[in-house]
Amino acid sequence: MNFGELWRRIDRVQRSFHFKVVATIIVALLGIGGLTAYIVHQQANADPGVRSNFEEMFPRPPDDADPQIKDQWERIRFSADAMAKATNVVLQGQGDPTAVALGVGLAVAVAVAVVWLGLGLWSFGVLALLTAVAWPLVSFGTGAWQDLGRFIASAGALTFSFLVLMELLKAAFAAPFKPLAIARNVVLEAVRMKVSVIFIVLLVIVLAALPEQLDPERPLRYRVQSFLQYGVGATFWITALLTLFLAVGTVAFEQRDKVIWQTMTKPVAAWQYLLGKWLGVVGVAAVLLGVSSAGVFLFVGYLREQPAIGEVRAFVPRGNELVTDDRWILETQVLTARQSVMPLLPRMDPTAVSEEIADRAERARRSDPSFRDTPEARQKLLQEFLGERQQAFLSIGPGQRELYKFPGLKQVRDRGLPVTLRYRVNAGANDPRAAYRLTFFMHNAQPAIQEVPLGQTLTLRVSPASIGEDGMLEVLIVNADAARQTMNDETVSFPPDGLEVYYPVSSYRMNYIRVVGVLWLKLAFLAMVGICAATHLSFSVSCLVAFGVFLMAESASFLVESLEYYDSSGKQGEILWARLLIRSIAVPVAYGFKFYAELRPSAHLVEGRLLDWGTVSRGVAVLFALTGSLFAAAVAIFRRRELATYSGQ
Repeated sequence: MNFGELWRRIDRVQRSFHFKVVATIIVALLGIGGLTAYIVHQQANADPGVRSNFEEMFPRPPDDADPQIKDQWERIRFSADAMAKATNVVLQGQGDPTAVALGVGLAVAVAVAVVWLGLGLWSFGVLALLTAVAWPLVSFGTGAWQDLGRFIASAGALTFSFLVLMELLKAAFAAPFKPLAIARNVVLEAVRMKVSVIFIVLLVIVLAALPEQLDPERPLRYRVQSFLQYGVGATFWITALLTLFLAVGTVAFEQRDKVIWQTMTKPVAAWQYLLGKWLGVVGVAAVLLGVSSAGVFLFVGYLREQPAIGEVRAFVPRGNELVTDDRWILETQVLTARQSVMPLLPRMDPTAVSEEIADRAERARRSDPSFRDTPEARQKLLQEFLGERQQAFLSIGPGQRELYKFPGLKQVRDRGLPVTLRYRVNAGANDPRAAYRLTFFMHNAQPAIQEVPLGQTLTLRVSPASIGEDGMLEVLIVNADAARQTMNDETVSFPPDGLEVYYPVSSYRMNYIRVVGVLWLKLAFLAMVGICAATHLSFSVSCLVAFGVFLMAESASFLVESLEYYDSSGKQGEILWARLLIRSIAVPVAYGFKFYAELRPSAHLVEGRLLDWGTVSRGVAVLFALTGSLFAAAVAIFRRRELATYSGQ
């Protein structure tokens, strides 16, 4: 028996139904067994937590003890217990099996897909070749050779997963439904198009090479944030460009090359044709985004298990502290889904405010003859007044103090969640050589004296015991070193967003799922933009329109902020016609796509801020409505096209 005959026999066996069932069971059992063994190993080696010996460290005083001493000791116990609970929340990330479970689940899913698609022999050959090339470099190589081995392994795994999922997508679109048949042709076209191949290869190279660009000497939180920012950002932008090219090309090229005649002469309605094109494009986008996002998530899980600054190994500090600052910030500010609370502004008397605005309007009228006392002008004066009050409230003179109250933290206190005060201090011109010393006083906590570099964002751990029973956290900040009794030379101030308290409300994993879902919805909207443009425009013009919409939508947030400072009137009240023309174009664009820009899913992920379901549902509703409107417009246009006489020129 020659090799060819042996290969054909093995291929017949792997395509049989019984082999597929048995292989699926074996793969599932291997995955479950491997994951179970990992979880058991992690639990056996897990740290019991800082509260395991709490009763020994803080025994209750005897019943006959002095009541004052008992009360003071109970407050100490409560404060220590609250901080221990918060610390244990951070330590729960130790040995978190989620990333491993996802990796095992994806491996099992890909393996099962390979089995049922009949690609076992081909997959075995590809993986064997990949292992033969990458394993010696990773195991025995050093320096650049080891980096090359890891790059080959990462790129190979991403490419293999992408190819298998593309085959699975084609199988899913094989159902006897006209739009699905058209969608399947789009998937085949995506693999054949040179532009698509270029973008796919570029995405694989970027994701495989990005981990090697991280500096191992930097704090772990910065490495994780950098990888999330560039990994998710690059994934979305490259996939978005591919989506636009594919959406435009799949419709425009068929009209240009008259291939559409073979489709539209069959009993295929316009809506079926365009729906099939859209399904095919968003299917390819989903595969690319899914593979890339899974790769980013798995590598973030790997980074999380690396030692942070001040640790001998992950979650094990080198000194006596329970959790290092680098690990605390990573777990509470990056790998989380947090909400923040801003300090309450002192209440204002409405009558006094009205009198102040009236007085300011009178002074403006006297100093500027062109001033008009209109409701719009008074609203502007009110905004200026509120800004001045906020700035005065957030400023502390040398040796002075200010009390800041953060409400709505009762649930945080009851659950013992980790709380962090985030602040940024400005003084004078923010001399980088200067360092001010501030003192922070909070209930049930020792005064914290911080040496503060100017213009930089810093954090301070807060004990949940410092929160009052009404859920109010009071922080007294003194512009001085209370221990040395020395005050700083200048007034310090916090910018409007430079003083906040934040706490976790959800897991990083659920936040990641929501972020990826919103990114896919954006891609679905962009796909419909490209398809709608290509129904009545040539390829080049359609690309110009589609990419223009994409760039306008992505920059809408910047435009909205810029327009606040770009007035169309001069100092004397005259109209600046050039600026008026620019605003007349920019304002509709900025506010028309404001909903798109406000989602900012990647920024929420990198900053560890919660992307709540309310925001997601509103974004889904708006994107769905716009996509449906564009689809209806595309169908109406397509029905009126003279496709048989269209030359594409």
